[in-house]
Amino acid sequence: MPHDLLIKNGTVIDGSGAPAFRADVAIRAGKVVAVGRIGGGADETVDAEGLVVSPGFIDMHTHYDAQLCWDPLATSSSWHGVTTVVTGNCGYGIAPATESGRAYTAALMAHVEGISLDVLNAGVDWDWETFGDFLRRLERNRLGVNVAAQVPHSPLRYYVMGEAAYERESTPEELERMKEELRRAMAEGAIGFSTLQAEGRIGAWGKPIPSELATFEELHGLASVLGEVNAGVINISPRPGTSTISPEYREFLIAWSRDTGRPVVWGQFMHRWDQPDMWRELLGFMDEAKARGASIYALAKCQSLDLEFTLQRTDLFATYPTWRDVLAKPGQERKRLLADPGVRAKLRSELDPQPGALPARRPESLEVRRTALAKNKALEGRRLVDLAESGQHVVDVLLDLALEEDLETRFVFTGVMNGDPDAVGKMIQSEHCLPGSSDAGAHLDMDCGVDYTSLLLGHWVRDKHVMGLEEGVRRLTSMPASVLGLTDRGLLKEGMAADIVVFNRETISALPREIVNDLPGGAPRIVQRAVGVAAVIVNGQTVFRDGQHSGAMPGAILGAVGKGAAGTPSAR
Repeated sequence: MPHDLLIKNGTVIDGSGAPAFRADVAIRAGKVVAVGRIGGGADETVDAEGLVVSPGFIDMHTHYDAQLCWDPLATSSSWHGVTTVVTGNCGYGIAPATESGRAYTAALMAHVEGISLDVLNAGVDWDWETFGDFLRRLERNRLGVNVAAQVPHSPLRYYVMGEAAYERESTPEELERMKEELRRAMAEGAIGFSTLQAEGRIGAWGKPIPSELATFEELHGLASVLGEVNAGVINISPRPGTSTISPEYREFLIAWSRDTGRPVVWGQFMHRWDQPDMWRELLGFMDEAKARGASIYALAKCQSLDLEFTLQRTDLFATYPTWRDVLAKPGQERKRLLADPGVRAKLRSELDPQPGALPARRPESLEVRRTALAKNKALEGRRLVDLAESGQHVVDVLLDLALEEDLETRFVFTGVMNGDPDAVGKMIQSEHCLPGSSDAGAHLDMDCGVDYTSLLLGHWVRDKHVMGLEEGVRRLTSMPASVLGLTDRGLLKEGMAADIVVFNRETISALPREIVNDLPGGAPRIVQRAVGVAAVIVNGQTVFRDGQHSGAMPGAILGAVGKGAAGTPSAR
């Protein structure tokens, strides 16, 4: 019997961390059926001479919940060898949602994840109510990649409590209803539960994020559902947030994992300029947690956090009152205010570093990313502090250039976090750290973190030698699969699901970011393509060859206990 697919002459790195070896890989009916020297024919053959053949990569932190409705290939992630995306992170998502609650759920996703409400309204059909309904909607759409979907806390809370979700604590009766909905979602294909507890976040309509009003009792009660079924992952952005955890929350996370028996994943874990040694303290915390019998992992971002924006539309300055108010004005009024000397004085003051505040918007890190006028092209890549004349504030440089170009200039805050490469290298080496996170599907015109897989294997492994290639592949494959409980993913062995990436270890990298207008309604987003990824195979079917989509859509919902459990593709 011929094989469906035969990958010949490759160097196999099986995801376990074991040494690489030369072998062929045979696939039939979506499974790996042989690894070794294989004869016979196949319906399709991939020549992997000089290339690495490994399990497909698993992206643990995406916000593709909405994008999958119009882009079932989950681009740009799949271009970089990602075969499974984990959605519902940070306690945000678009399910469950009652018919009357859809407007709030959409507004919350738009506000916190930087997705235009116009894009959501044009691209999401809201053909669901329960979380299981949402998963079935994705299946009907046909998926190019696998989806492991977490139940997000804020939509779950609003589904049960309505407007009270962002006003008060839950009652015991409301908590029981949330637990029942979570049980049902797990039975219907969810992979786990996620929440955001970081302080001071404002959600839709100027109201608090619903999940932030949850007590420890509510959090523990919801996580106990995963303990009941003994499956699934718990995901949290803990307090106070942004790569630090309060002592109170450290104890809670340890108790959460020990009491439920489930792994807890927190993030994003990054180096902070204002607390340059906090990362060491947090690695020590996870050492302690392991010694006390808890399974706690951090999603360690391996890229510098660079945030792009134009003054035509951005939510980067939403925490600064004058910036927020001015940028909310219509075009001509906005430009008039940005030119006003009195308004500018307030804008300068708000952007200057404040004592005790996270320096997320460091004026000295501002650069010109892309100009609108040809005569200004030489400014691209230049720091604004270097363009400033004697005594000139960078805010004035920013505004003068933006106004000259009708607010179309694209700027970037570079190294907002993770700007210390030595610290980042040590963080990603930790046994407690999963590589990530892409944040893909969110902040579409501001950031694009999908390059982390290519960056890990190219920059950190090949160029910086922070770990061997076999270990780098393990961190992207079997390690996240184990945390998620996907028992037939993450390893390239007989009987395992045939999620595979074929790549060139010498060239794998990411191309520069691009702006494309391919969102619903023609809205722009940042994309980033890969170099050195020869083939991406999902459930035994080739989805991409040299970056070109084959037309195949073999993705599946991967659940923890329900439909699609343990990585078995759901029925079509």
